[in-house]
Amino acid sequence: MAARLQIKHKLLLWFSGLVGLILLAFSTYVYLSYIDFRQDSFTTRLTRKANVAHQVLGDTIVSHVLASLPEQAEYLYAPDNTPLYSSLHGQDFQPTPEFLAQVRQEKEYAFSFSSPSHQYPKDGVAITYHSPDAPGEYVAIVTAYDSNGYTRQYTLLNSLLYGNLMAVVLVAGLGLLFASRALAPLNFLIRQLRAPGSQAASFRLQASNPHDEVGVLATAFNDLLTRQEALAASQQAFIAQASHELRTPLTTIKGWLETSLDYDSDVTSLKEGISHAAHELDKLTELTNGLLHLARLGGITPHLDRQPLEVMDILLDVIDTVQHQRPQQRLSLDVGEGVERQAVPPTVFGNRHLLRTALVNLVDNACKYSAEQPVALRLTMNTDQGIRLYIEDQGVGIAPADMQFIFQPLIRGSNTQHIQGFGIGLTLAHEILQLHQGVLHLLPRPGGGTIAEVSLPLLKG
Repeated sequence: MAARLQIKHKLLLWFSGLVGLILLAFSTYVYLSYIDFRQDSFTTRLTRKANVAHQVLGDTIVSHVLASLPEQAEYLYAPDNTPLYSSLHGQDFQPTPEFLAQVRQEKEYAFSFSSPSHQYPKDGVAITYHSPDAPGEYVAIVTAYDSNGYTRQYTLLNSLLYGNLMAVVLVAGLGLLFASRALAPLNFLIRQLRAPGSQAASFRLQASNPHDEVGVLATAFNDLLTRQEALAASQQAFIAQASHELRTPLTTIKGWLETSLDYDSDVTSLKEGISHAAHELDKLTELTNGLLHLARLGGITPHLDRQPLEVMDILLDVIDTVQHQRPQQRLSLDVGEGVERQAVPPTVFGNRHLLRTALVNLVDNACKYSAEQPVALRLTMNTDQGIRLYIEDQGVGIAPADMQFIFQPLIRGSNTQHIQGFGIGLTLAHEILQLHQGVLHLLPRPGGGTIAEVSLPLLKG
């Protein structure tokens, strides 16, 4: 049930309940304080009456003058508990010997007792006194019924109950108004979201006050929509480009196979057609693997399986792999003095397979676009907390107009159409290095070619 309540109703319940509890606590304090005040005040009056009563010692005329409290009654007892005097009215209290003993022990004793004819108890005060003519402690008792005090107490209780009820109702009404006004900006956003035009890709929320919390929420939501729109556009472009790239080798394969079926009548021609189709299948497999790598990277979480990795160990593995794939390619590795002076080999914290894949792609790209010209690798210390790897080729370079798109998937430089590739390697390397808090820059090389600059943070401690 609570989960179905709107926020304004929850605010109303909490606000009304809190104010109601505060009023109840305050009213309880006032009521209990009045009870104590009534009791203390009436006891004080009874004490004064008791101090006068033992002085009259049974004078009937004076006792009538003393009876100024409602149903006031006076009692006097000798040291041996013999009754000496009792007034002619209000005789509804009979002290026991135990009671008189307690009075003599405490000297002054305030008490209350039930009376069958009254809703509230009657009050009394008993004191001890001494007679100049006889030894021992005498006891004087005065009882009365505080009808005015109890009436005011009852009136106060009703006033507090009805006053609190009216206050809670008033607070609930004001709370509902307050909650509605406070949540009006949120309702304004909700109405925008439910409007027919909210399904458009260009839809953005408009906040009545862009500087309050709701305005900040609307701005954050609009930023999210912008990122989602860019992501959707990027995905659509990627799907369109991937579909085109996949369609090309499939169409070529189909063409070679159909040609072989229709026209190749001898084994040699048939083998040639199948060989071309198999070559296109190899290209299709390579493209598909690259697309799968990109798809998997999109789902990798920050909790990537990582371990300490020595940079030189990875680099030697990368060079060995590329050299095996391209036996005619000349590769060189230059290690800077800063790296050699390190007390321990530079170590990064990352995933070996992914880092190796990124660096293999970068070195293989440098070799592919260098037309078998030498490719140089140079490892230096970036700072005490990072290393920097330069991969320099002497190839065709990257046109300035292509630099802003070069890391997008399936995008290739305008001057590389004559070189086989799919435009996936750089994207993979860029994504993998970002997962390792690294940075990849592509810079023009003086004299021609490209420098791939890789910066990676070292493992701390």
